[in-house]
Amino acid sequence: MKQILTLISILLLHSITGAQTAESLYEEGVKLKKDKKVVEALDKFKEAIKLKPGYTEALYESGWCYNDMKEYNNALTNLNKAAITWTNIPKVFFERGYANQMLYKYKEALDDYFRARELKPDYTNINKKIGEVYYQSEDYPNAILYYEKHESVSTSEILGKDYLYWYRRGFSYNAQKQYEKAITALDKSQAIKKDYLSTYLELGFAYTKLKRSDEAIAQFQKAIDLNPNDHVAYNGIAEVYRDNIKDCDKAIEWYNKTLKIKTNERKANFGIGYCLNSKGQYTEARAYLKAAIAGEPTYTAAYIDLGYSEYMLNNYTEALVQLNKALDLNESSTNALYYKGLVYIAKQEKQNALAVYEKLYTITPATAAKLKERIDKL
Repeated sequence: MKQILTLISILLLHSITGAQTAESLYEEGVKLKKDKKVVEALDKFKEAIKLKPGYTEALYESGWCYNDMKEYNNALTNLNKAAITWTNIPKVFFERGYANQMLYKYKEALDDYFRARELKPDYTNINKKIGEVYYQSEDYPNAILYYEKHESVSTSEILGKDYLYWYRRGFSYNAQKQYEKAITALDKSQAIKKDYLSTYLELGFAYTKLKRSDEAIAQFQKAIDLNPNDHVAYNGIAEVYRDNIKDCDKAIEWYNKTLKIKTNERKANFGIGYCLNSKGQYTEARAYLKAAIAGEPTYTAAYIDLGYSEYMLNNYTEALVQLNKALDLNESSTNALYYKGLVYIAKQEKQNALAVYEKLYTITPATAAKLKERIDKL
């Protein structure tokens, strides 16, 4: 009789207080999540977990909500707990992989995505997510590999809406010097989203490398039309004139447009310094090259060109200082070693010049041979 009265009292209390079970709170959370009320859903999942610690389903769903709210550390905490029980449930590893990816924990993200893929090989977008992690960690060969796997199992309808997929694929091809393939991918990105600035910049880069100067300039100009205050496209056009067309005056004109937007921008300063050196204006070049180094103290090319400026101005001690800084950053720099050899030749220091020649020969024999010809004339 006492047990019956106690049960009745509990039921009455629940009726009066409106108390809910963990399961009913979870179901409410699921409904709110389906209605895209993520904050409210998370509150329900959190209440469910309070009533029932270790409630795997609620832990997973709360992790999903935290990811959606960009609270990735909180997501990771709950998804780690869910994964203790759900050792063979692919979605918990996929969701945890996403949290790790957004926290730049690339190894952990790959471990999770590959586990999800192992459990469910046809998991939607799993190859794409793996490709993204490789892309973000600058492992472009693997990024391309998994993007290709994604494409092989995706419909044209899905791929036809995913401009970022095509952009990242194009970027990865550019990084691998596969410029024609980059253009094919980037054209698809551009067709889907015509106002994505980065696509035009990558297209400009690919056309530049292919020496298709007019097309490169056209792509960079489209980027400028989208955002006249973004300096990268101005540098891109300048480099076309500098490296492809060999018109240093026009290159300097475009580099100066960059400097009007971003004072002391390192690439523009280097580009102007490089062009001034090419024009024999070594004193003027020094100021720009020093500005480039101030913007990036590890700018190897700027140290090399500054060393060359000093060499041409007969400032041999300073030339060696700058060239040695370049070699500290890259001991195998062909240009730095060649110019260093020229400095020693100018100083009539044959043994030092020969030592440079021997080092250079192990890296670029053809360039070393040119240096040796000059050494032999001492």
